[in-house]
This record gives sequence, structure tokens and C-alpha cells, in this order.
Amino acid sequence: MSKKVFAIINGYGVPKNMDLDKSYHAYLTQVFNWLWEKYAKEKITLMPVGGLTDFWPPYKRTEAGEMAKWIKNQIQQTGVKWQIKPIATQLTALENILACKKMVTGGTLYYFCERTREHKMKILIKKILGLKTQVISIEFDCSPPRYQIPGRKELEKQDLAYSLLALKNPSWRKFLKLAAAEKIKILRKTPENIRRTEIDRITRKIRAEYYNKYQKHK
Repeated sequence: MSKKVFAIINGYGVPKNMDLDKSYHAYLTQVFNWLWEKYAKEKITLMPVGGLTDFWPPYKRTEAGEMAKWIKNQIQQTGVKWQIKPIATQLTALENILACKKMVTGGTLYYFCERTREHKMKILIKKILGLKTQVISIEFDCSPPRYQIPGRKELEKQDLAYSLLALKNPSWRKFLKLAAAEKIKILRKTPENIRRTEIDRITRKIRAEYYNKYQKHK
């Protein structure tokens, strides 16, 4: 009997049109081909993960759902015997990983993410899913924030610290979830041209504000 194989694919926003989005196409193509090279003749489970971050009305689409559609099309074209189990309930990397943990039942586990998130994800994955999980980072992001190195590093440093605190402190975890929901609410009201360049800065600012609220709440 072949070993169970799970591939978790972290989402990064909901594009206006998945079929035309260059970053997602580059990301998912590399993920799919990497898995195809190793498991084309086996049955594996792909778990695209990510929540309701749609910026366009009626705000119904999820990262997991949009990725699942793309992956399903590739599965049909290649004829592989893979199954898809999208997880579309969460808004943060931490909550995504915790949701995936409930779905994984032993076997081989891969976690795919964007390259600049690799350090953070390796630490969180080790704590939540264990040492045996292989984190595979993919270089695909060509958005303006990708090249704002100090800002991106600060965002990832902040997110890691807040995520580790949330694992220990249920109260802060609730505030972090509220911050994520507030971020999406504000970004939906932000003009697309500004959102595209300022999303990391806006995210850092909102999380810091909610951390201050948490400190006062304690």
C-alpha cells in the first residue's frame, strides 16, 4: 500500500481573474510540476488553503477555492489520480496551518509557500506540523511589495512574532483574527492602485494597532 502524501498550498490573495494572473500561474505551475515529477502515477491529496480575501463584490471567492479550480483543470488535462481538499475558512497563515493539521493523517507532508515567507513558515510548520514536514518555497511574486525588502522583512518578522504569541495566548489569538478581518475590510475600501503597492505597510499598521489594543485589554 502506498504511503499517504499531502501537499498544502498556501494562498496569497484572490486575483481578479485567476486565469490571467501571472503570479498565481507561475506559483501553481511550479507547485503542480514539482509534484507531478514525483507523484504522477500515485494518488495524493492537494490542500489549497486560504480564506475570503476577495476584493471584488460580492466578496464570495476564496483563495482556496480559486486555486482549487486551477488545479482541477490541470488534473483533468494530465490525467493524474489526485484529489483536492480545499480549506477555505481562515485569513492568517497561522490559522491556515492549524486548520490543515486537522486534515492531515500521517504520511508524507509538503507545505508550499512564497519565497520571502520561507523562514517564517519553516518555524511555524516545525511547531505545528512537526519536523517531518518539508517546506518548499516558490519564487513567483512580482508585485511592488516584493521589492520593498525592508518593509517585507519587517512584515514577516512581525507576523512570526505575533503568530508565536498567538500559539501560547488564546486571548491574543482572538485579537489577531480580528486584525485580519479588519485588514480585509480596509483593503476592500482602498483603491486598487494604492492597495497593490501599500498592502504590506497597511497590514503591518493594522496588526500593530490591534496589538496595542490587546496590551490595553490585558
